[in-house]
Amino acid sequence: MKMTEAVPLLQSRFWTALTVELRPAAVLKSLTAGILIYILEIVIVLSFAALIFSGNLSDQLPYGLGFILVGNAVLGAIVALISSYPGAIAIGQDIPSAVLAVVAASVVATIGASGHPEQQFPTIVMMIVGTSLATGLFLLSLGVFRLGDLVRFLPYPVMGGFLAGTGWLLTVGGVGVMVNAPVNLDLLQSNFLLRWMPGLALGALMLYAANRYKGPLVVPGLFAGAIGVFYAIAALMHTPLTRLTADGWLLGPFPSGSLWQFPLSSTILSQVNWQVLLGQIPNLAPILIVTVIALLLNANGLELIVRRDIRLNHELVAAGLANTIAGMLGGTVGYHGISLSSLNHIMSGGRRLPGLVAALLLGLTLLFGSAILVYIPKMMLGALLVFLGLSLLLEWVYRAWFKFPRIDFAIIVLILGVITVRGFLEGIAIGVLMTVLMFVVNYSRISVVKHELSGVTYHSRVNRSPRQQRVLEAYGEQLYILKLQGFIFFGTANRLFEKVQARTRVANQQSVRFVLLDFEQVTGLDSTGLLSFSRMLQLAQELHFTLVMTGLHGRALDQFGRGGFHETADLRFFPDLDHGVEMCEDAIIGSLHREQETYRGLQEQLEAIVPMPRQIEQLIHHMDRREIAPGEYLIRQDAETDSLFFVESGQVTAQLETPDQEPMRLETVQGGRTVGEIGFYLGIKRTAAVIANDASVIFSLSQEAMKHIEDTDSEAASVFHRIIIHILGERVIHLTRALDALQN
Repeated sequence: MKMTEAVPLLQSRFWTALTVELRPAAVLKSLTAGILIYILEIVIVLSFAALIFSGNLSDQLPYGLGFILVGNAVLGAIVALISSYPGAIAIGQDIPSAVLAVVAASVVATIGASGHPEQQFPTIVMMIVGTSLATGLFLLSLGVFRLGDLVRFLPYPVMGGFLAGTGWLLTVGGVGVMVNAPVNLDLLQSNFLLRWMPGLALGALMLYAANRYKGPLVVPGLFAGAIGVFYAIAALMHTPLTRLTADGWLLGPFPSGSLWQFPLSSTILSQVNWQVLLGQIPNLAPILIVTVIALLLNANGLELIVRRDIRLNHELVAAGLANTIAGMLGGTVGYHGISLSSLNHIMSGGRRLPGLVAALLLGLTLLFGSAILVYIPKMMLGALLVFLGLSLLLEWVYRAWFKFPRIDFAIIVLILGVITVRGFLEGIAIGVLMTVLMFVVNYSRISVVKHELSGVTYHSRVNRSPRQQRVLEAYGEQLYILKLQGFIFFGTANRLFEKVQARTRVANQQSVRFVLLDFEQVTGLDSTGLLSFSRMLQLAQELHFTLVMTGLHGRALDQFGRGGFHETADLRFFPDLDHGVEMCEDAIIGSLHREQETYRGLQEQLEAIVPMPRQIEQLIHHMDRREIAPGEYLIRQDAETDSLFFVESGQVTAQLETPDQEPMRLETVQGGRTVGEIGFYLGIKRTAAVIANDASVIFSLSQEAMKHIEDTDSEAASVFHRIIIHILGERVIHLTRALDALQN
């Protein structure tokens, strides 16, 4: 589409969407949905702000809340405007907030020990800004280059362990918000129990209610009811608001004036402890990966709820742009919230206006709503964090026990334990290491052998004489065929070596003269796997069998060459399985079938099939004899059909020819067999080419001659058809045996 056509089309779609959004009935629904979404968002935003700015940072909570409010307003507005799904609602998320809270506590402790407490808040602000900017740019890059699916390769148990660890930290962080102190055994003292035990119970009640009653207002209703109970108890105990504020029960007091300042101002930048901040980058890095995964999972879940396609790479771009801009204003990492987006879908049908309304109200809260926020009890915010934490623990510890294999569950619990004791980075590293080890162990148990065959059950496409076929049926066990598959590395290569070793050392059956390995369906080869093939070649030299490798091309063939594998009497290479099997069959027949087959003319060969000499003599009388040289075409593919050919001596091959590719052999035919019968009977063009391998004597029977035979000698015609049926039946039996061998 030309640019001149695209611009009017986009303008038309914009105005159409705007007209639909601004219909009176739609506006009323959108305003209602937007206000409800705002109420839910403000509670969540307050909880995450209290989580990050707790402990020694609690005095800076109002200013930290200002940054996070502005960031969430911008985040929600941008996603609402440009998301591929109009009803998408974005908000700062629990997982990044939990990581930020842990790293913030570490930063505060490190800077506090250095004796520069004035650097704590600016460094934390810059940590939030840097994390959001890095995450936004990472999301943008993945979306622009359509690389979102790459993050799906993160092992699922690692993701589960990370989320379980996040649940634990949110739970502990919620308790810390309630007591405004580090979580340790001192909290078991009676003066602390009253501050966190009711909140812990409320969080557990929220969890039960949310799972028992599926509704968007269950948790907010409990939250509002708990605030009412809190103030009712305070009134019964005659405790004034000033006392509640002074004792740290409430979120306030907030200072007068604006709660927000530009986070990249010279005042803040000049006080940042860059050395401490840069040292925390490894601990903040997991936020990037987990954010992408969580965003894609939420988008997939939202697709199922709203029953429409959501363009994942487009959503990565939308969230990336939103986080980049919100990060420069001090906002925390956020992305699409599946619960809020589904609520918007239910209430408004999935429109953009509710998200914009909620974003506007968040901005207005910063200007006019701080006087109300100071009266929210910290216990309720802590209870909400406990609810979120317990939800993750319920899903990724309790329910994971029933959903995951025991080894995957063990990895989840291990990561949870390491995160609890050491930290996020160590937990993720241990989880990835354990998953890689388990993958190696499990993959090595998968057999690299797709089919295990012998020269008795599997033959080449050379149509041999009955005597040669009997030799192969009697001595075919001397050929051991293994069709390989998948990726071969040291674990699977070693199991392959053990299989070959066990087969070739068996003393109570025919000794193996040839071990054929077909690599046609092998996707790759690890360099460490070459060691097992070297051992296999040494075994071949020790036990005097020939190792045959087929189907090696390109990089895999180069790997063997660089590894010192060169063709010798003990090692042979062939481009495909068929030619490799043919060589082995020729060697077996040549060593065991020593007497030379006496030359027989075409009449004698055909009489071995149908013993009716006179009729066969009449057939041959109507044929034309010709001699062809090696490499000469007997039949050209796609040529018109006019004759059928009998091979008296020599050898010809039927092959399928495709431009820019090597010809594929279909069948090699020797004395007493036919070629070209398909086109001859069906009256179609030649389906394959036929070329002479050796100097050959050929008899041809034309369509005109065949018609004359049918008109003048019905017995000869009947013998001809019986011969063709016999030859075709042998081919069917040959193909059936090969297919049966591959299936078994």
